Amino acid sequence: MTAIGLILTIKIGVTTLLMAGPFLLMPERRLAEITGVTGNGSIFRLYGIAILALLTGYASGFWTISEGRFPWGIAVMGVVSNTGAAMVLIASGAWRKTPAITGFVVAVSLALVLALLNSSYAMAPLW
Repeated sequence: MTAIGLILTIKIGVTTLLMAGPFLLMPERRLAEITGVTGNGSIFRLYGIAILALLTGYASGFWTISEGRFPWGIAVMGVVSNTGAAMVLIASGAWRKTPAITGFVVAVSLALVLALLNSSYAMAPLW
């Protein structure tokens, strides 16, 4: 496994468990309590599907890695997505309710920036 492969694996696994799964499976009433969002509950399901679509994009990076190429587009997508999420969480004050998620998206963003800055290291086998 490469460093970039490990980053993608962790991002996909954690985001599936902590974001996509809950937004697709939790009762809408509970999601409204957690998020403070009210109205038509289908917005939660749509958000869950959007997260799954993004995770599908991340997963496509594995094909590029298997060909021995660095997944530039996937890494840039991840930096935009995770940095944007961190900025929204911090600017809105929501990070106070979700410090672990905020820390996670910041860490993923930083890991991807480091991978972009040294793609040959990120593509080297870890073990």
